[in-house]
Amino acid sequence: MSFNLLLARTFGLLKSTEKLETAYESLLADYTMFCEFVNSGGKKDYHELEILVHSATFKQKKHELQHLSLKGSKEAAQLTELKRLEHNHHLQKFYETLKSDELKRFEKISATDLPAKYSKLKSQVESPSFDVKKKKDEQSEEYQQYTEFHRLKSSDDIQFLEHFKKSAAYKNYLEFKDSPERKELEKLRATVASDEFKSRVAYLEDPQKWEKSEEHAKQKHFSDMRKLPEVINYLKYENSNAFDFFQKWNLVFEDRFNSGKLDHEKWLTLSHWANQALGQNFSQPGDLHAFTDGKNVSIDGKSLKIELRREKAKGMQWRIPFGFVEQEFDYTSGIVSTAGIEWWKHGILEAKVKYSPDSNLVDVIYLLGEETSPQINLLEMGARNRVGVLSKSSDGINAECGSISGLKPGEYYIFKLEWSAHSLVWKVNERVVFTLDHNIPAFKMHLNAASIMVSEGSSLPHRFEIDWVRFYQHAKE
Repeated sequence: MSFNLLLARTFGLLKSTEKLETAYESLLADYTMFCEFVNSGGKKDYHELEILVHSATFKQKKHELQHLSLKGSKEAAQLTELKRLEHNHHLQKFYETLKSDELKRFEKISATDLPAKYSKLKSQVESPSFDVKKKKDEQSEEYQQYTEFHRLKSSDDIQFLEHFKKSAAYKNYLEFKDSPERKELEKLRATVASDEFKSRVAYLEDPQKWEKSEEHAKQKHFSDMRKLPEVINYLKYENSNAFDFFQKWNLVFEDRFNSGKLDHEKWLTLSHWANQALGQNFSQPGDLHAFTDGKNVSIDGKSLKIELRREKAKGMQWRIPFGFVEQEFDYTSGIVSTAGIEWWKHGILEAKVKYSPDSNLVDVIYLLGEETSPQINLLEMGARNRVGVLSKSSDGINAECGSISGLKPGEYYIFKLEWSAHSLVWKVNERVVFTLDHNIPAFKMHLNAASIMVSEGSSLPHRFEIDWVRFYQHAKE
Protein backbone atom coordinates (compact mmCIF):
# COMPACT_ATOMS: atom_id res chain seq x y z
CA MET A 1 0.00 0.00 0.00
CA SER A 2 1.15 3.54 -0.72
CA PHE A 3 1.19 5.04 2.76
CA ASN A 4 2.05 8.43 1.30
CA LEU A 5 -1.22 8.47 -0.65
CA LEU A 6 -3.15 7.00 2.27
CA LEU A 7 -1.82 9.66 4.64
CA ALA A 8 -2.39 12.41 2.07
CA ARG A 9 -5.98 11.26 1.55
CA THR A 10 -6.61 10.77 5.29
CA PHE A 11 -5.31 14.21 6.29
CA GLY A 12 -6.80 16.11 3.36
CA LEU A 13 -3.46 16.65 1.60
CA LEU A 14 -4.70 15.10 -1.63
CA LYS A 15 -6.54 17.69 -3.68
CA SER A 16 -10.21 17.07 -4.41
CA THR A 17 -10.90 15.70 -7.88
CA GLU A 18 -14.04 17.82 -8.13
CA LYS A 19 -12.21 20.99 -7.11
CA LEU A 20 -9.38 20.29 -9.53
CA GLU A 21 -11.82 19.76 -12.38
CA THR A 22 -13.84 22.84 -11.51
CA ALA A 23 -10.69 24.94 -11.30
CA TYR A 24 -9.43 23.58 -14.62
CA GLU A 25 -12.71 24.12 -16.46
CA SER A 26 -13.05 27.61 -14.99
CA LEU A 27 -9.50 28.55 -15.93
CA LEU A 28 -9.88 27.04 -19.40
CA ALA A 29 -13.09 29.01 -19.95
CA ASP A 30 -11.31 32.17 -18.81
CA TYR A 31 -8.36 31.42 -21.10
CA THR A 32 -10.66 30.79 -24.06
CA MET A 33 -12.45 34.07 -23.41
CA PHE A 34 -9.08 35.82 -22.97
CA CYS A 35 -7.79 34.53 -26.32
CA GLU A 36 -11.00 35.36 -28.16
CA PHE A 37 -10.89 38.90 -26.76
CA VAL A 38 -7.25 39.37 -27.75
CA ASN A 39 -7.60 37.79 -31.21
CA SER A 40 -10.82 39.64 -32.05
CA GLY A 41 -9.12 43.01 -31.65
CA GLY A 42 -10.87 43.76 -28.36
CA LYS A 43 -7.54 44.15 -26.56
CA LYS A 44 -6.33 46.66 -29.16
CA ASP A 45 -9.56 48.68 -28.96
CA TYR A 46 -9.53 48.64 -25.17
CA HIS A 47 -5.93 49.82 -24.84
CA GLU A 48 -6.37 52.51 -27.48
CA LEU A 49 -9.29 53.90 -25.50
CA GLU A 50 -7.37 53.50 -22.25
CA ILE A 51 -4.42 55.50 -23.61
CA LEU A 52 -6.79 58.14 -24.96
CA VAL A 53 -8.88 58.75 -21.83
CA HIS A 54 -5.82 58.78 -19.59
CA SER A 55 -3.84 61.14 -21.83
CA ALA A 56 -3.03 64.69 -20.69
CA THR A 57 -4.66 66.05 -23.87
CA PHE A 58 -7.93 64.22 -23.17
CA LYS A 59 -7.98 65.33 -19.53
CA GLN A 60 -7.29 68.91 -20.57
CA LYS A 61 -10.10 68.76 -23.13
CA LYS A 62 -12.47 67.36 -20.51
CA HIS A 63 -11.52 70.10 -18.05
CA GLU A 64 -12.05 72.76 -20.70
CA LEU A 65 -15.46 71.42 -21.70
CA GLN A 66 -16.62 71.05 -18.10
CA HIS A 67 -15.60 74.63 -17.31
CA LEU A 68 -16.53 76.19 -20.64
CA SER A 69 -19.37 78.74 -20.43
CA LEU A 70 -20.67 81.86 -22.13
CA LYS A 71 -19.16 84.00 -19.41
CA GLY A 72 -15.68 85.09 -20.38
CA SER A 73 -16.04 83.86 -23.96
CA LYS A 74 -15.45 85.78 -27.20
CA GLU A 75 -19.18 85.54 -27.83
CA ALA A 76 -19.98 87.12 -24.47
CA ALA A 77 -17.59 89.99 -25.29
CA GLN A 78 -19.31 90.47 -28.64
CA LEU A 79 -22.74 90.58 -26.98
CA THR A 80 -21.47 93.09 -24.42
CA GLU A 81 -19.99 95.29 -27.13
CA LEU A 82 -23.20 95.06 -29.15
CA LYS A 83 -25.22 96.14 -26.13
CA ARG A 84 -22.85 99.05 -25.50
CA LEU A 85 -23.07 100.27 -29.09
CA GLU A 86 -26.84 99.86 -29.17
CA HIS A 87 -27.04 102.07 -26.11
CA ASN A 88 -24.79 104.73 -27.65
CA HIS A 89 -26.89 107.93 -27.74
CA HIS A 90 -25.38 109.25 -30.97
CA LEU A 91 -25.88 105.94 -32.78
CA GLN A 92 -29.44 105.79 -31.49
CA LYS A 93 -30.06 109.30 -32.87
CA PHE A 94 -28.37 108.28 -36.12
CA TYR A 95 -30.78 105.39 -36.63
CA GLU A 96 -33.74 107.57 -35.64
CA THR A 97 -32.73 110.02 -38.35
CA LEU A 98 -31.99 107.19 -40.80
CA LYS A 99 -35.56 105.95 -40.42
CA SER A 100 -37.17 109.42 -40.28
CA ASP A 101 -39.54 110.97 -42.86
CA GLU A 102 -37.44 114.14 -42.74
CA LEU A 103 -34.37 112.36 -44.10
CA LYS A 104 -36.45 110.68 -46.75
CA ARG A 105 -37.86 114.11 -47.80
CA PHE A 106 -34.40 115.65 -47.68
CA GLU A 107 -32.93 112.95 -49.89
CA LYS A 108 -35.90 113.15 -52.26
CA ILE A 109 -35.56 116.92 -52.70
CA SER A 110 -31.79 116.64 -52.92
CA ALA A 111 -32.19 114.22 -55.78
CA THR A 112 -33.97 116.93 -57.89
CA ASP A 113 -32.36 119.94 -59.65
CA LEU A 114 -33.97 122.34 -57.17
CA PRO A 115 -31.03 122.60 -54.73
CA ALA A 116 -28.58 123.23 -57.56
CA LYS A 117 -30.85 125.83 -59.16
CA TYR A 118 -31.31 127.58 -55.85
CA SER A 119 -27.58 127.50 -55.09
CA LYS A 120 -26.78 128.97 -58.50
CA LEU A 121 -29.30 131.77 -58.14
CA LYS A 122 -28.05 132.52 -54.66
CA SER A 123 -24.46 132.82 -55.82
CA GLN A 124 -25.56 135.13 -58.68
CA VAL A 125 -27.70 137.38 -56.52
CA GLU A 126 -25.10 137.59 -53.76
CA SER A 127 -22.25 138.14 -56.23
CA PRO A 128 -20.50 141.60 -56.01
CA SER A 129 -20.99 141.92 -59.72
CA PHE A 130 -24.77 141.70 -59.36
CA ASP A 131 -26.30 145.03 -60.43
CA VAL A 132 -28.74 145.65 -57.64
CA LYS A 133 -30.14 148.72 -59.47
CA LYS A 134 -31.57 146.52 -62.13
CA LYS A 135 -33.32 144.11 -59.77
CA LYS A 136 -36.36 146.37 -59.93
CA ASP A 137 -36.36 146.56 -63.69
CA GLU A 138 -38.87 143.98 -64.67
CA GLN A 139 -37.35 143.79 -68.11
CA SER A 140 -33.86 143.02 -66.84
CA GLU A 141 -32.21 139.68 -66.36
CA GLU A 142 -31.30 140.70 -62.83
CA TYR A 143 -34.93 141.20 -62.00
CA GLN A 144 -35.72 137.72 -63.23
CA GLN A 145 -32.87 136.19 -61.18
CA TYR A 146 -33.71 138.11 -58.05
CA THR A 147 -37.41 137.34 -58.25
CA GLU A 148 -36.82 133.61 -58.87
CA PHE A 149 -34.24 133.45 -56.06
CA HIS A 150 -36.66 134.89 -53.50
CA ARG A 151 -39.44 132.67 -54.75
CA LEU A 152 -37.33 129.56 -54.21
CA LYS A 153 -35.93 130.83 -50.95
CA SER A 154 -39.41 131.22 -49.53
CA SER A 155 -40.59 127.86 -50.88
CA ASP A 156 -41.33 125.02 -48.38
CA ASP A 157 -38.78 122.68 -49.95
CA ILE A 158 -35.84 125.11 -49.86
CA GLN A 159 -36.73 126.32 -46.38
CA PHE A 160 -36.95 122.63 -45.26
CA LEU A 161 -33.57 121.84 -46.86
CA GLU A 162 -31.87 124.81 -45.31
CA HIS A 163 -33.35 124.10 -41.91
CA PHE A 164 -32.62 120.32 -42.00
CA LYS A 165 -29.01 120.89 -43.06
CA LYS A 166 -28.44 123.00 -40.02
CA SER A 167 -30.19 120.60 -37.61
CA ALA A 168 -28.28 118.66 -34.93
CA ALA A 169 -29.95 115.45 -36.13
CA TYR A 170 -28.55 115.85 -39.64
CA LYS A 171 -25.10 116.81 -38.39
CA ASN A 172 -25.14 113.69 -36.14
CA TYR A 173 -26.34 111.63 -39.09
CA LEU A 174 -23.46 112.80 -41.27
CA GLU A 175 -20.95 112.23 -38.48
CA PHE A 176 -21.98 108.59 -37.84
CA LYS A 177 -23.06 107.60 -41.35
CA ASP A 178 -19.62 106.12 -42.21
CA SER A 179 -18.25 105.96 -38.68
CA PRO A 180 -16.27 103.00 -37.28
CA GLU A 181 -18.88 102.74 -34.52
CA ARG A 182 -21.71 102.21 -36.98
CA LYS A 183 -19.69 99.70 -39.01
CA GLU A 184 -18.82 97.74 -35.86
CA LEU A 185 -22.43 97.80 -34.64
CA GLU A 186 -23.82 96.50 -37.92
CA LYS A 187 -21.06 93.89 -38.15
CA LEU A 188 -21.91 92.68 -34.63
CA ARG A 189 -25.61 92.64 -35.41
CA ALA A 190 -24.97 90.43 -38.46
CA THR A 191 -22.70 88.16 -36.44
CA VAL A 192 -25.12 87.78 -33.54
CA ALA A 193 -28.04 87.11 -35.88
CA SER A 194 -26.19 84.28 -37.65
CA ASP A 195 -27.14 80.66 -37.04
CA GLU A 196 -23.51 79.87 -36.30
CA PHE A 197 -23.37 82.44 -33.48
CA LYS A 198 -26.70 81.35 -32.04
CA SER A 199 -25.61 77.73 -32.12
CA ARG A 200 -22.33 78.61 -30.40
CA VAL A 201 -24.07 80.58 -27.66
CA ALA A 202 -26.58 77.76 -27.10
CA TYR A 203 -23.66 75.33 -26.85
CA LEU A 204 -21.83 77.57 -24.35
CA GLU A 205 -24.98 77.90 -22.24
CA ASP A 206 -25.72 74.16 -22.32
CA PRO A 207 -24.83 72.60 -18.91
CA GLN A 208 -24.68 69.16 -20.60
CA LYS A 209 -22.03 70.10 -23.17
CA TRP A 210 -19.48 67.61 -21.72
CA GLU A 211 -22.04 64.83 -21.63
CA LYS A 212 -22.91 65.51 -25.28
CA SER A 213 -19.30 65.61 -26.47
CA GLU A 214 -17.50 63.00 -28.56
CA GLU A 215 -14.91 62.76 -25.78
CA HIS A 216 -17.56 61.89 -23.20
CA ALA A 217 -18.93 59.21 -25.55
CA LYS A 218 -15.46 57.69 -25.77
CA GLN A 219 -14.98 57.84 -22.01
CA LYS A 220 -18.38 56.22 -21.49
CA HIS A 221 -17.53 53.55 -24.05
CA PHE A 222 -14.31 52.87 -22.16
CA SER A 223 -16.19 52.73 -18.85
CA ASP A 224 -18.80 50.39 -20.36
CA MET A 225 -16.06 48.19 -21.81
CA ARG A 226 -14.54 47.77 -18.34
CA LYS A 227 -17.85 46.23 -17.22
CA LEU A 228 -17.94 43.62 -19.99
CA PRO A 229 -17.23 40.05 -18.83
CA GLU A 230 -14.51 39.61 -21.44
CA VAL A 231 -12.76 42.82 -20.37
CA ILE A 232 -13.06 42.00 -16.66
CA ASN A 233 -11.60 38.60 -17.49
CA TYR A 234 -8.81 40.17 -19.57
CA LEU A 235 -7.86 42.66 -16.85
CA LYS A 236 -7.88 39.88 -14.26
CA TYR A 237 -5.26 37.89 -16.15
CA GLU A 238 -3.45 40.62 -18.13
CA ASN A 239 -0.36 40.55 -15.92
CA SER A 240 -0.88 37.08 -14.47
CA ASN A 241 0.98 33.83 -15.10
CA ALA A 242 -2.21 31.83 -14.52
CA PHE A 243 -2.36 30.84 -18.20
CA ASP A 244 1.24 29.66 -18.41
CA PHE A 245 0.18 26.03 -18.79
CA PHE A 246 -2.22 26.72 -21.67
CA GLN A 247 0.32 28.96 -23.38
CA LYS A 248 3.16 26.45 -23.06
CA TRP A 249 1.18 23.31 -23.85
CA ASN A 250 -1.04 22.48 -26.81
CA LEU A 251 -3.97 20.13 -26.29
CA VAL A 252 -3.39 17.72 -29.19
CA PHE A 253 -5.83 15.01 -28.13
CA GLU A 254 -8.94 15.00 -25.96
CA ASP A 255 -12.02 12.87 -25.53
CA ARG A 256 -14.67 13.70 -22.94
CA PHE A 257 -16.78 10.68 -23.95
CA ASN A 258 -19.96 12.75 -23.92
CA SER A 259 -21.22 12.12 -27.47
CA GLY A 260 -23.10 8.89 -26.72
CA LYS A 261 -20.89 6.75 -28.97
CA LEU A 262 -17.23 6.01 -29.44
CA ASP A 263 -15.47 8.48 -31.74
CA HIS A 264 -13.84 6.25 -34.35
CA GLU A 265 -11.86 9.20 -35.67
CA LYS A 266 -9.95 9.01 -32.38
CA TRP A 267 -10.10 5.36 -31.38
CA LEU A 268 -9.74 1.85 -32.71
CA THR A 269 -11.27 -1.06 -30.83
CA LEU A 270 -8.22 -3.13 -31.81
CA SER A 271 -4.69 -3.20 -30.48
CA HIS A 272 -1.91 -1.94 -32.76
CA TRP A 273 -0.68 -5.47 -33.49
CA ALA A 274 -4.16 -6.89 -33.97
CA ASN A 275 -4.82 -4.12 -36.47
CA GLN A 276 -1.49 -4.69 -38.24
CA ALA A 277 -1.36 -8.52 -38.23
CA LEU A 278 -4.88 -9.95 -38.23
CA GLY A 279 -7.36 -7.16 -38.62
CA GLN A 280 -9.05 -8.56 -35.50
CA ASN A 281 -8.24 -8.74 -31.81
CA PHE A 282 -6.35 -11.59 -30.19
CA SER A 283 -5.46 -12.61 -26.64
CA GLN A 284 -2.03 -13.16 -25.10
CA PRO A 285 -0.96 -16.49 -23.59
CA GLY A 286 -2.57 -16.88 -20.17
CA ASP A 287 -5.44 -14.47 -20.85
CA LEU A 288 -8.80 -15.82 -19.72
CA HIS A 289 -10.81 -13.54 -21.96
CA ALA A 290 -11.34 -12.76 -25.59
CA PHE A 291 -11.13 -9.16 -26.79
CA THR A 292 -14.23 -8.37 -28.83
CA ASP A 293 -14.16 -5.74 -31.55
CA GLY A 294 -15.97 -2.99 -29.64
CA LYS A 295 -18.89 -5.01 -28.22
CA ASN A 296 -17.55 -4.57 -24.70
CA VAL A 297 -16.90 -0.83 -25.17
CA SER A 298 -19.71 1.63 -24.54
CA ILE A 299 -20.29 5.34 -23.90
CA ASP A 300 -23.33 6.52 -22.00
CA GLY A 301 -22.74 10.22 -22.60
CA LYS A 302 -20.77 10.55 -19.39
CA SER A 303 -17.84 8.15 -19.57
CA LEU A 304 -16.12 5.39 -21.50
CA LYS A 305 -16.86 1.94 -20.08
CA ILE A 306 -14.84 -1.16 -20.89
CA GLU A 307 -16.86 -4.09 -19.60
CA LEU A 308 -15.45 -7.49 -18.64
CA ARG A 309 -18.22 -10.10 -18.81
CA ARG A 310 -18.67 -13.78 -18.06
CA GLU A 311 -19.78 -15.14 -21.44
CA LYS A 312 -18.64 -17.72 -23.95
CA ALA A 313 -16.87 -16.40 -27.00
CA LYS A 314 -14.48 -17.61 -29.65
CA GLY A 315 -11.34 -15.64 -30.27
CA MET A 316 -7.79 -15.81 -31.50
CA GLN A 317 -4.89 -16.42 -29.12
CA TRP A 318 -1.17 -16.26 -29.77
CA ARG A 319 0.50 -19.61 -29.05
CA ILE A 320 4.08 -20.51 -29.61
CA PRO A 321 5.02 -22.30 -31.82
CA PHE A 322 1.64 -22.41 -33.62
CA GLY A 323 0.98 -18.70 -33.95
CA PHE A 324 -2.62 -17.52 -33.88
CA VAL A 325 -5.06 -20.23 -32.82
CA GLU A 326 -8.81 -19.92 -32.44
CA GLN A 327 -10.16 -21.02 -29.08
CA GLU A 328 -13.21 -20.59 -26.89
CA PHE A 329 -13.03 -18.27 -23.86
CA ASP A 330 -15.32 -17.96 -20.84
CA TYR A 331 -14.93 -14.20 -20.62
CA THR A 332 -15.00 -11.21 -22.95
CA SER A 333 -13.48 -7.77 -22.63
CA GLY A 334 -12.59 -4.76 -24.74
CA ILE A 335 -9.71 -2.53 -25.71
CA VAL A 336 -9.44 0.95 -27.24
CA SER A 337 -6.34 2.34 -28.90
CA THR A 338 -5.15 5.41 -30.80
CA ALA A 339 -2.64 3.24 -32.71
CA GLY A 340 -4.08 3.89 -36.14
CA ILE A 341 -4.61 7.58 -35.51
CA GLU A 342 -2.53 9.34 -32.85
CA TRP A 343 1.11 8.80 -31.82
CA TRP A 344 3.13 11.20 -29.67
CA LYS A 345 6.65 11.70 -28.40
CA HIS A 346 6.90 13.53 -25.06
CA GLY A 347 4.03 15.40 -23.48
CA ILE A 348 1.48 15.22 -20.69
CA LEU A 349 -1.07 12.42 -20.54
CA GLU A 350 -3.90 12.65 -18.04
CA ALA A 351 -7.18 10.85 -17.47
CA LYS A 352 -9.98 10.97 -14.96
CA VAL A 353 -10.66 7.37 -13.90
CA LYS A 354 -12.89 5.67 -11.37
CA TYR A 355 -10.62 3.80 -8.98
CA SER A 356 -12.31 0.41 -8.60
CA PRO A 357 -9.63 -2.28 -8.26
CA ASP A 358 -10.48 -5.99 -8.33
CA SER A 359 -7.70 -8.43 -7.41
CA ASN A 360 -8.69 -10.84 -10.23
CA LEU A 361 -8.55 -8.18 -12.93
CA VAL A 362 -6.24 -5.57 -14.42
CA ASP A 363 -7.61 -2.26 -15.63
CA VAL A 364 -4.87 -0.37 -17.40
CA ILE A 365 -4.21 2.81 -19.39
CA TYR A 366 -0.81 2.70 -21.06
CA LEU A 367 1.47 3.97 -23.81
CA LEU A 368 3.23 1.68 -26.28
CA GLY A 369 5.52 2.17 -29.25
CA GLU A 370 5.95 -0.05 -32.27
CA GLU A 371 7.13 -2.83 -29.92
CA THR A 372 5.41 -4.29 -26.88
CA SER A 373 8.19 -3.05 -24.62
CA PRO A 374 8.59 -0.72 -22.86
CA GLN A 375 5.04 -0.10 -21.68
CA ILE A 376 4.41 3.12 -19.77
CA ASN A 377 1.43 2.65 -17.49
CA LEU A 378 -0.47 5.81 -16.67
CA LEU A 379 -2.51 3.62 -14.35
CA GLU A 380 -2.71 -0.06 -13.51
CA MET A 381 -5.28 -1.21 -10.97
CA GLY A 382 -6.67 -4.54 -9.85
CA ALA A 383 -4.23 -7.36 -9.16
CA ARG A 384 -1.66 -4.59 -8.72
CA ASN A 385 -2.37 -0.91 -8.08
CA ARG A 386 0.54 1.04 -9.47
CA VAL A 387 2.02 3.41 -12.01
CA GLY A 388 5.33 3.00 -13.81
CA VAL A 389 7.13 1.29 -16.65
CA LEU A 390 7.06 -2.40 -17.61
CA SER A 391 9.82 -3.68 -19.87
CA LYS A 392 10.73 -7.09 -21.19
CA SER A 393 14.12 -8.64 -20.63
CA SER A 394 15.69 -12.06 -20.88
CA ASP A 395 14.73 -12.58 -17.25
CA GLY A 396 11.06 -11.77 -17.83
CA ILE A 397 9.15 -8.56 -17.09
CA ASN A 398 11.04 -5.78 -15.34
CA ALA A 399 8.71 -3.42 -13.42
CA GLU A 400 9.80 0.02 -12.21
CA CYS A 401 6.63 1.15 -10.48
CA GLY A 402 5.14 3.14 -7.63
CA SER A 403 2.10 2.04 -5.62
CA ILE A 404 -1.23 3.88 -5.67
CA SER A 405 -3.12 1.46 -3.43
CA GLY A 406 -3.75 4.12 -0.79
CA LEU A 407 -6.56 5.56 -2.91
CA LYS A 408 -10.20 5.16 -1.94
CA PRO A 409 -12.13 2.61 -4.07
CA GLY A 410 -15.21 3.93 -5.86
CA GLU A 411 -13.80 7.48 -6.16
CA TYR A 412 -12.72 9.30 -9.32
CA TYR A 413 -9.11 10.51 -9.49
CA ILE A 414 -7.08 12.38 -12.08
CA PHE A 415 -3.99 10.42 -13.10
CA LYS A 416 -1.23 12.35 -14.86
CA LEU A 417 2.00 11.39 -16.59
CA GLU A 418 4.53 14.10 -17.45
CA TRP A 419 6.86 12.64 -20.08
CA SER A 420 9.94 14.63 -21.06
CA ALA A 421 13.28 13.75 -22.60
CA HIS A 422 14.79 13.45 -19.12
CA SER A 423 12.10 12.06 -16.84
CA LEU A 424 8.74 10.43 -16.29
CA VAL A 425 6.67 11.88 -13.46
CA TRP A 426 3.37 10.38 -12.31
CA LYS A 427 0.83 12.37 -10.32
CA VAL A 428 -2.51 11.61 -8.72
CA ASN A 429 -4.65 14.73 -8.29
CA GLU A 430 -1.47 16.77 -8.80
CA ARG A 431 0.43 14.95 -6.05
CA VAL A 432 3.65 13.31 -7.26
CA VAL A 433 3.55 9.57 -6.60
CA PHE A 434 6.47 8.25 -8.66
CA THR A 435 9.39 9.51 -10.78
CA LEU A 436 11.84 7.90 -13.19
CA ASP A 437 14.87 9.67 -14.62
CA HIS A 438 16.55 6.87 -16.63
CA ASN A 439 15.78 4.75 -19.68
CA ILE A 440 13.19 7.30 -20.81
CA PRO A 441 11.53 6.32 -24.13
CA ALA A 442 12.49 8.72 -26.89
CA PHE A 443 10.18 7.51 -29.64
CA LYS A 444 6.53 7.98 -30.56
CA MET A 445 3.96 6.00 -28.64
CA HIS A 446 0.22 5.48 -28.81
CA LEU A 447 -2.45 5.30 -26.12
CA ASN A 448 -4.35 2.18 -25.01
CA ALA A 449 -6.96 1.29 -22.40
CA ALA A 450 -8.08 -2.26 -21.61
CA SER A 451 -9.57 -4.49 -18.96
CA ILE A 452 -7.92 -7.93 -18.51
CA MET A 453 -9.07 -11.06 -16.65
CA VAL A 454 -6.12 -12.67 -14.86
CA SER A 455 -7.83 -15.09 -12.43
CA GLU A 456 -11.21 -16.55 -11.56
CA GLY A 457 -13.43 -15.36 -8.74
CA SER A 458 -14.64 -11.87 -9.58
CA SER A 459 -18.21 -10.68 -9.46
CA LEU A 460 -19.04 -9.81 -13.05
CA PRO A 461 -19.74 -7.81 -15.08
CA HIS A 462 -16.96 -5.40 -14.16
CA ARG A 463 -16.74 -1.92 -15.69
CA PHE A 464 -13.55 0.04 -16.16
CA GLU A 465 -14.78 3.66 -16.27
CA ILE A 466 -12.84 6.55 -17.81
CA ASP A 467 -14.46 9.99 -17.61
CA TRP A 468 -12.08 11.77 -19.96
CA VAL A 469 -8.55 11.62 -21.36
CA ARG A 470 -6.18 14.32 -22.68
CA PHE A 471 -2.73 14.56 -24.19
CA TYR A 472 -0.70 17.78 -24.32
CA GLN A 473 2.47 18.52 -26.22
CA HIS A 474 4.81 21.41 -25.61
CA ALA A 475 4.14 24.35 -27.89
CA LYS A 476 7.75 24.20 -29.09
CA GLU A 477 7.62 20.52 -30.01
